Amino acid sequence: MGSRADVQRQVISANVEFYKQVANTYDDYESITSDIFFQQMLEDDLSVIDEQLRNRSGPIRVLDCGGGSGNLTLKMLKRGWAATVVDVSSERLDLLEAKLEANRYKAKFVKNSIENFCVTSDERFDVVTFSSVLHHLYDPLNVVAAIAGKVTAGGFIYSNFDPAVPKSRVLASCFRNLDTITAKILRDRSDLLPGLLRRFRKAIRAKNASLQRRVAGPGDIAEYHAHGGLDDDAIVALLESKNFRAERVRYGTGRTELTRALNERLCLFPSFRILAQKCGPVHHSCST
Repeated sequence: MGSRADVQRQVISANVEFYKQVANTYDDYESITSDIFFQQMLEDDLSVIDEQLRNRSGPIRVLDCGGGSGNLTLKMLKRGWAATVVDVSSERLDLLEAKLEANRYKAKFVKNSIENFCVTSDERFDVVTFSSVLHHLYDPLNVVAAIAGKVTAGGFIYSNFDPAVPKSRVLASCFRNLDTITAKILRDRSDLLPGLLRRFRKAIRAKNASLQRRVAGPGDIAEYHAHGGLDDDAIVALLESKNFRAERVRYGTGRTELTRALNERLCLFPSFRILAQKCGPVHHSCST
C-alpha cells in the first residue's frame, strides 16, 4: 500500500476529476440538494447556530469546506453571514459563482484542498461547515482536528450527510445498489447502462495496489469512505477533546423518497449529523 501522503494526494486528485464529470448534474441528482426534507434539516440547524451567534459584532464568519455548488453556502449568505468557500473543483466553484451573481451575493473563493487550506491559512471562523464532505477526505479525523483550532470561542463546527459505519456491510451494499439504480431510473436514465457497466468493470478488476480497493473511475477514490462509512463516535470524541460540546444524530438517507423511507425504517446505512459548539467565554458557556 502507498504512503499516507501518496494516498491522500490520489484522493484529492480523484475529487478534482470526479467533479469535472458530475458538477453539472450534481444538484439535480443528489437528494441533499433537491429533497425538501433535507433542505429543511439544513435550515433548522443553521437557525440553531444563528440564534447562538446573532449577538456577535459584525457578520458571522463561516468557512464552508467543500462548499461545491453552494447548497449550504447560499443559505448562509441569505442570513447575512460572511462566507469563505474552499473547494478543489473549479467547475463547482464556477457554478457557485454564477449562482451568487444571480442572487447578488458575494463570497470569498479558495480553490484548494481542505487539507492544504488547514496548513496554509491562519484565518479563524465563527462557523465551519462540512456538507457531504468528510467521506471524501482520506483522513477526516486529522482535518477535523486541524479545523477545530480555527473556530472562535463559542463558535460551531457543523457536519452533515456523511455515512456512518453500517451494522452489516452486505445489507448496506445491497441498499446502496438499490438506491443508485432507483435514482438513475428516476433522474438520470442516460447514465443507467453506463453506470451498470462501470460497476461490472469494477467487480472484475484487481485491487489497486496503493489504495487496496477496486477502482473503475475517479468516484471510487473520491468518495473514499462512502462504502465503509466513518466512525462518528471517534469524531465526537475528538471534538470533545478539543473543548467542543457535540450533538450527534444518526438518520436514514436515500437519493429518492422511496429509498429514504426504506433506510429510515430499516437503518441499513445510516448517515450522521454533528453540531458542535466550542466552549469559551462567549455567552459564558456552551449551549448546544
